[in-house]
Amino acid sequence: TNSRSTYGSSSVPSTTDTKVGASAEDLEEAKKTMPTAGKINVTPLEDKTSEEEPVVYATKLEAKNAFKSLLESANVQSDWSWDQAMRVIISDKRYGALKTLGERKQAFNEYLNQRKKIEVEERRVKQRKARDDFFTMLEECKDLTSSLRWSKAITMFGHDERFNAVERPKEREDLFENYLVELQKKEKAKAAEEHKRRIAEYREFLESCDFIKANTQWRKVQDRLEDDERYARLEKIDRLDVFQDYIRHLEKEEEEQKRIRKEQLRRQERKNRDEFRKMMEEHVADGTLNAKTYWRDYCSQIKDSRAYLAVASNLSGSMPKELFDDVMEELDKQYQDDRALIKDEVKSGKIPMLASWTLEDFQAAVTEDEKYKGVSNINIKLIYEDQIERLKEKDLKEAKKRQRLGDNFLDLLYSIKEITAASTWDDSKSLFDDTQEYRDLGGETYAKELFEEYIARLKERLKEKERMREEE
Repeated sequence: TNSRSTYGSSSVPSTTDTKVGASAEDLEEAKKTMPTAGKINVTPLEDKTSEEEPVVYATKLEAKNAFKSLLESANVQSDWSWDQAMRVIISDKRYGALKTLGERKQAFNEYLNQRKKIEVEERRVKQRKARDDFFTMLEECKDLTSSLRWSKAITMFGHDERFNAVERPKEREDLFENYLVELQKKEKAKAAEEHKRRIAEYREFLESCDFIKANTQWRKVQDRLEDDERYARLEKIDRLDVFQDYIRHLEKEEEEQKRIRKEQLRRQERKNRDEFRKMMEEHVADGTLNAKTYWRDYCSQIKDSRAYLAVASNLSGSMPKELFDDVMEELDKQYQDDRALIKDEVKSGKIPMLASWTLEDFQAAVTEDEKYKGVSNINIKLIYEDQIERLKEKDLKEAKKRQRLGDNFLDLLYSIKEITAASTWDDSKSLFDDTQEYRDLGGETYAKELFEEYIARLKERLKEKERMREEE
């Protein structure tokens, strides 16, 4: 196999003069450390004859592991010296797994360190179990209280193997004292719970006494309470504390009743505001109230209504004008949203609105599309009025601009002396088609119309001059 092919294959010691795997140096070392009288007596492993074929290991790690396995099988302890160990292991063929004394001692030291860690962990586990068992022993004792002395505990538990499993007496005492600390906490908690129960029972007793009011004084009712056993089970200071706490509770109840009455008033005022809002909602629905309504106009219409008079009498909260402003804010937001939607459609040409349209024309165009289904009739009317006004303003502005540009072009024609009453459009166009005045007109149609108008004027002037000459 390949375990015979690598590590140590060229340095197998002779088996005629030495034990398997042991060099002359090793044997010399062993002679120096042979047991003498008074020293620890260790029993070597069974002597192996030199006829056995030596084992060759594939890697150095495999060889080291074999050597450590030898130490473990020989039960080498963590406090052994190299000399003690070698007396036991030198005759085993695995001793020769590592070829030099230095390698063996290094592996031996590694083994000792590992062994020490294992022993420490085993000792820790054993000690922990001993402590756990010690606490279990204490918990099982029903007669144990937090006042028990250590000397008494020794007598009680000294015969128990769990007591003696904790080796050091000082540790036993420390564990016992720690347990008493926790036991005392439990006893205090139990006593506190019992005290709490008695307090609760006494409080229930006070609550059953209908002669105790928020202004009742302790000295005036004490003699009426002391015959009850729930009173007698408490210390004097506890009785007084519970009584005073109950009086504070009654005082809070009185304050709560005041708060309830105040809350009832607030609810009535809120109801008044709700009624006023409801009236405004109805007015929004019938068109009386819309995004263009002014408060002074609306107030003059509702000043004698029950809803207005009720909310005007409120001592707190929003007044009629503030409630009106809230509604107007919502109406205006909805109006602006509807207006923006329809305005975009008009601007894009999807609603081909003209300045000549009537409200009915506009309504018909809007209601054709499902997307305008949520727009109210009153907002359609308001948007129509706004759009018509804008279209008229736009048409007027466009007309003024067209007139101004036309005047500029006529002034240009007047300044070109080559154009006469006999000129034609085709003959004259080259005289002005590169000018800004001509380009501003945006097309030939309007320019030609103005040109013809200008030629007509020239012809009229020419006729007038001829008429005046004839008269002369």
